[in-house]
Amino acid sequence: MAALDRKFPPSRNVRGRVGVAFSSGFFGFFAHAGFLAALREMDIVPVAFAGASSGAIVAAMAATEMADEDIRDLLFNVQKADFWDPDPFPKFLKSALRLFRGYTGYLKGDGFARLLKKLPVKRFEECRCPLAISAVDVTHRKEEIFTKGDLVDAIQASGSVPMLFKPAKIDGALYLDGGISGKAPVEALADLCDLDSILVHFIASENIKNPGNDFLKKRFSPWRMQHVAINTARMEDYERQKRIVAMGGVEVVEINTGAPSMGPNSLDNGPLAYEAARTSALKVLKKIFLDGPRVV
Repeated sequence: MAALDRKFPPSRNVRGRVGVAFSSGFFGFFAHAGFLAALREMDIVPVAFAGASSGAIVAAMAATEMADEDIRDLLFNVQKADFWDPDPFPKFLKSALRLFRGYTGYLKGDGFARLLKKLPVKRFEECRCPLAISAVDVTHRKEEIFTKGDLVDAIQASGSVPMLFKPAKIDGALYLDGGISGKAPVEALADLCDLDSILVHFIASENIKNPGNDFLKKRFSPWRMQHVAINTARMEDYERQKRIVAMGGVEVVEINTGAPSMGPNSLDNGPLAYEAARTSALKVLKKIFLDGPRVV
């Protein structure tokens, strides 16, 4: 894997120290990578990164100085078979007959871990700049912010979507998706180092964009209602984090590039999501950093 082809010089357009947080968002790493490419095109050099779930993957790519070419090569060539590794059907059936007692998730996560090992470094301590990755420690019932140690373990923990992936196991504790506890670890990013502003590349959860009771018109209404409640709770926590950070004097700028939603069965649309986010981000970043005062 090639090293970053150039060191980005400090931007003359950005005042102060900037951190970047990438939010959770189902298979949102294509859009996050497009946003990162736009930052680099603008010569905006963040001093720290943070991410949750799919955002943790791209935050790590940024903090390890992974080149755009290598990021595109990795993401654009991902196939479902690379990470789709469910238990054999007899084992799944046996779990079903036991009413899924002890069953923790559909995919084993081994394929996901193999993909993550293509990152240029293996530990937080090897990153160019500070990095924070959030996950939920379901063993000890608390949010965990990883800032040191094994990088692949932390990203896998943050990306272990409940029910889809089995929890990641670290030192005997089970970890699930970092997006459960909050959309983006903004407060953790502010705690990493002194910052003047934080850019959040935000991917909105589909089922909370439009208020109302439309979930009652769909099948599995109780499950959909619970899903809306969980997304509402993590959004409330995210908003709380933004208020705390702002009270500490750090400006928070949220950017939603509106890239199309992605899933395991639509990976072929990844390049389109990447380019849509990159193009949209360039327009927004130019307005923020070149055309006038920043907009919160």
